[in-house]
Amino acid sequence: MRTIRFIPREKTATELEALVPPPVSFAGEPADPAATARHYLAQVLDLDRGADVSFSIAAEPPTTTTLANVQASALTDSSVVRFTQTVASIPIFGSHIVVEVKDEQLVAVDAEVASVAQVSPVPTLDAAAAAARIVAYTGASIDALGSIEPPSLTFYLDEGDEARWHLAWSFIDVPVAPAGFRDPHPHKGHRGSPRRRHALLGYLVDAHDGEVLFHYSRTPGARPKRSGPPPIPVKCRGRDVQATEQELFGVAAPGGFELYDPLQGTRTFDLAGGDTAVDTTLPPHPVRSASADFGSASPAAISAHVNVGRVLDFFRSVLKRDSIDDEGMEVVSVVNCVDSESEDPPQWANATWWRGKMWFGQERDASGTLASYAAYLDIVGHELMHGVIDHTAALVYKNQSGALNESFADILGMIIVNWYRVGPDSDVRKWTWEFLPGLGGNGKPVRDLGNPKRTGDPEHMRDFLRTRDDDGGVHTNSNIHNKAAYNVLTAVDASGAPAITPRDAAILYYMCLMRLPQTATFTKTLAVLLDVAAMYYSGEPALAERKLAAIRKAYAKVGIEQSGAASGSR
Repeated sequence: MRTIRFIPREKTATELEALVPPPVSFAGEPADPAATARHYLAQVLDLDRGADVSFSIAAEPPTTTTLANVQASALTDSSVVRFTQTVASIPIFGSHIVVEVKDEQLVAVDAEVASVAQVSPVPTLDAAAAAARIVAYTGASIDALGSIEPPSLTFYLDEGDEARWHLAWSFIDVPVAPAGFRDPHPHKGHRGSPRRRHALLGYLVDAHDGEVLFHYSRTPGARPKRSGPPPIPVKCRGRDVQATEQELFGVAAPGGFELYDPLQGTRTFDLAGGDTAVDTTLPPHPVRSASADFGSASPAAISAHVNVGRVLDFFRSVLKRDSIDDEGMEVVSVVNCVDSESEDPPQWANATWWRGKMWFGQERDASGTLASYAAYLDIVGHELMHGVIDHTAALVYKNQSGALNESFADILGMIIVNWYRVGPDSDVRKWTWEFLPGLGGNGKPVRDLGNPKRTGDPEHMRDFLRTRDDDGGVHTNSNIHNKAAYNVLTAVDASGAPAITPRDAAILYYMCLMRLPQTATFTKTLAVLLDVAAMYYSGEPALAERKLAAIRKAYAKVGIEQSGAASGSR
């Protein structure tokens, strides 16, 4: 892979002379970000070829790029356009080409391109035979595959001891898994869940020799949108799990009121002990009350309704993001769920983002009272961030990219919980860094961003865990990147003031997430984070350098550096 990085603000006037702006658009017509991005990308690739004659993206067979998606950012008033590199019209798995444009101007190009060599683009193994190899690999029956989508071809680079290209059949949303994948004894602090038990996987099968090259979790969900004019919101109230009275929005419904917030686009249902291992059919309507005062009748539902709303408020006000998908996605919460395959009902000590909804279980507290996980704002923020990750970088849930998937959810979840508990833009010295305090065993949290060793997790790359369990140790190795983010958030300048404010940190990590490749590494994440920070603070060059120095130092403390010296598998 060859990295191409082109940032116009870092170039001299002479270097920019070769960059031709796009043709003038028709008067009154908005610029097409995808067309603008493709225009500049072609020029940057030409410039890169000219700068290094030893490299050619035009390998045999011919290479081109295909538009993947466009993410408009209200935060920066720019568009992040992703392309996929293809060879002979076959995409490269995990290929990364990101072009950011604003007002028909180029902001940045960040790409990793490849010359695919020594592998035929014509498969010798057909799709049916490849599917049979998945059956043999998993020990499932061919009937268990069901009506999966037909696979497509992709090029895959196996970066093992000897880097080697493969032509592979790519299967998505496959409902069978290898032995041990749905382990009934999951990672510490994490109970079994329908997201794991009903997981859909992606498989790459060599299209020549039939070897199963790679498999990874996929958890796509429904994307319900708000449609039609919303009803008029009604101010309601109710007591949450902590018996605290909360104000919230609902709507008028037959016989009273229900937990549907038309402003946020959220609905909250009560599964009333329904078993996610058996049936996840929702009730016919959200939680209802004869009065606008829900009182203490539905504390789990009140906590879920309020906490999901708080997270969406944070997305909208701080990150300028319109719900999970940035397109007004409606968020459904389901409380009082159980899972008979992992715990004895009515307990199910978990909450999860699954099938485009939030599912909340409950656990008995010290007094024996069932307490819903909807009460924990940190896990609500964490799980809803998994939805945001699905719609931005779509980080592959395995190895380092999977650890980053967990870490970004932890980082934003921790910022959100402190944003509401301590206060917006508050002093981080008053923050808590415990994720799910008291629920990790022996009175400890599940994770501690400030002190991962406290929960037996690594906080430096020298302790990176190499394992096949837990999708390559995603819940363990995430703590290394968590500690780097903690270092960023707690860094101070020469005067003792925060080097990076919490608001800035949230924005920087969010902008970084929008630009990451699916198979990002810790080192790549640092590089992208530095790039977005340099752009974010570019109005004051001296200030920008101090901010960048603080970020570099924070990551160096955990062994992640720009030089690529950090160890660990992708």
